[in-house]
Amino acid sequence: MDAVSGQVDQFIESLQMLDDGRLPDSEADAEDLLLMLAQRYAYVVPSDSALAALAALGPLVEVGAGTGYWAYRLRSVGVDIVAFDHAPVDGERANRYHPRSRPWTQVQQGDQTVLSGHADRSLFLCWPPLYSSLGDCLTYYRGDTVACIGDGGFRTARLDHLNGAFTKVASVPVRALDPYPGVHPQLTIWKRRPD
Repeated sequence: MDAVSGQVDQFIESLQMLDDGRLPDSEADAEDLLLMLAQRYAYVVPSDSALAALAALGPLVEVGAGTGYWAYRLRSVGVDIVAFDHAPVDGERANRYHPRSRPWTQVQQGDQTVLSGHADRSLFLCWPPLYSSLGDCLTYYRGDTVACIGDGGFRTARLDHLNGAFTKVASVPVRALDPYPGVHPQLTIWKRRPD
C-alpha cells in the first residue's frame, strides 16, 4: 500500500465509522470528530470522479488550499498544480481553518491576487469560506476555466461575476463534511464565454 492510499483509507475509514455510528471513543462527539477531520484533511472528500474531472482540466492553480490535501491528491495522480493560501499551515501566520495541522504538500503563501499570473492554468477552489475574500478571485483571474467545489452560497463563497462571464459545463456531486441541510455540494466546472 502506498502512502497516498494509506492516508486516504484513514480519512475514508474515519468517515465510514462516523456514518455507521461507531465513534472511536465513547466520550467523543461526532461533530468534533468531523471538525478534526476537516482541519486535518479538507472540508470535502476527494472522490475518484472529482479528481478525474479536475485532472482533465490541468494544469491547475488552487487558491485557498488550506492543508494542501486536494493538491496532494491531485499531484499523486500526476496533475500539475500550484497551490496557494493566504496563511499556509506551515507559514508564519495562523490558519484559522486548519489550526495545528501539517501540510500535505507544498502550499505557497498567496491570496487571489496571485491569479493574475496564472491565466494559463485552470482555477480550482475547494470550499471557499462563505465570508472570505475569495469571492472576488475572478477580478484577478484571466484564464478560461474555473472549477469550484461549493454549495452555491450557503456555507461557501459565491464567486463574483461567475454567472455573467462563464457558462457551467459540468458538475460532479461531492461529499462535504458539514453541508448545509438540504443542499447538495458539487464540483462545478465553468468555461469563459467569448467576449
